[in-house]
Amino acid sequence: MAKEEVKVSILDRQFTVNCRRGEKDKLLEAAAFLDSQIRTIQEQTKLVGLERCAIVAALNISNELLRLKAEGPDLTLAAERIRSIGDLIDEAIQEVQDSAS
Repeated sequence: MAKEEVKVSILDRQFTVNCRRGEKDKLLEAAAFLDSQIRTIQEQTKLVGLERCAIVAALNISNELLRLKAEGPDLTLAAERIRSIGDLIDEAIQEVQDSAS
C-alpha cells in the first residue's frame, strides 16, 4: 500500500512521519492525543524535555492498552473508556486554549 508523509506537532515541535494512504486522519488524531498526554504529564509532574515526557506518556498509554486487552473483548467498557479519554483530551485542549488567551 502507498504511503504518505504527514507533519504532526507535538509540544510545538514539527515531526514528519509516514503512514499508509487513508490513515492520515487517524495519525493526526493519535499525535494530538500524544501531545495532550505529554502536556498533562508536564503539568502534573513538572518534568521537562520531550524525551522524558514522551517515555512516561508511552508507558501510560501502553499500560492502558494492556489493561483494556486484559479485560477482554467487552467493547462497551472499551467504548466508555475511550469516551472518557476523549473527554480528558477535550479538557486539556480547552486548558491550553485558555492559557494561550
